[in-house]
Amino acid sequence: MRKFVVTAVIIASACGVFGGREIRAEEATSHAVQKGDTLWDLSGGYLNDPLLWPKIWKINPGIANPHWIRPGQTVKIPGMKKKALVREASADRVVGPVESGSSALARAGLASSSEPLPIVVVKKDLPLSGARAKAVQMIDPAQYYDRGIGMLTNEIPNEGKVLGTEQGWQSAALGEIILISAPGAQVGQQFGVYRDMGKVESLGYFSASPGHLLADIAVVEVVALEASRQQAVIRRAYAEVRTDDVLGPLPERPTVSVRSAPAASVKGAVVAFQFMRQLAGPDDIVYLNIGADQGLAPGDLLSVAAADKAEGRNSGEIMILRVSPTTAAAVVTKRSGHEVRRGDVVGPPVL
Repeated sequence: MRKFVVTAVIIASACGVFGGREIRAEEATSHAVQKGDTLWDLSGGYLNDPLLWPKIWKINPGIANPHWIRPGQTVKIPGMKKKALVREASADRVVGPVESGSSALARAGLASSSEPLPIVVVKKDLPLSGARAKAVQMIDPAQYYDRGIGMLTNEIPNEGKVLGTEQGWQSAALGEIILISAPGAQVGQQFGVYRDMGKVESLGYFSASPGHLLADIAVVEVVALEASRQQAVIRRAYAEVRTDDVLGPLPERPTVSVRSAPAASVKGAVVAFQFMRQLAGPDDIVYLNIGADQGLAPGDLLSVAAADKAEGRNSGEIMILRVSPTTAAAVVTKRSGHEVRRGDVVGPPVL
């Protein structure tokens, strides 16, 4: 069987390609960290794409934790040079291009699907006038589903796993061909790629863990079959795909109805953050220890505040994006003026 060869999409130890951009470590510049800087922001400012922050971290071995950089610290920023993606394919089958749509990833040059996002946004239970109604109408849930949401769960997908690339690399990016093990998979079949970030600790000594944090990583499509494995192309990417990431159903994209809290008695807590970060701010994803069993649904607006009022962090706001019976994923809205921390209390919205 003929094999597909990716000839221009290369991720090497010193430079990588991600979505058509060649990242060059040898052309690095220096940045003096200012208060409030993050690798995400620096990547967005220098590389025009916040999702490329791992490339900055990679050439800065002095940064132990990528979520914490100190004011005054000097960070090297790799250079970026546009480079077209060129692929060689077998004569009897050609891998289709990764097409861009109107999503946030598309505008950043990272979109992978020409299909529109199947998300319907319905606004209901909202005040007819006032600042709150105006603020709610500015929320666009679709953008968060295009960045990957993740979920707290004890059900880890087991439809297959990522083996790596034919070149032996341990990670791959949008548009690349990877090797997977997915018994029974057929050409054209798509899978969600997920990563088990580990078990989330309980908030109290006598309470149980809410589950494992399962991160959305990518969507891949099978393009060729081999004896004991398959070749797949990365059609949508939320982060770099790594060896041993697991395969499962495509990420859920539900109908979203933006509304007030379903019940005045709803009360829960923030128990984790996307990719196991330490805290969250506006536009960041958080995970709760309450879900559909408490009446939550995608689009619900809730308040979030410090458990200890003496901390001085006033109520912020989150919007539910995904639910299971006992857990939920939510985004911190721009109405929140303070960071969100683990253990913060979630309840009915503050009108």
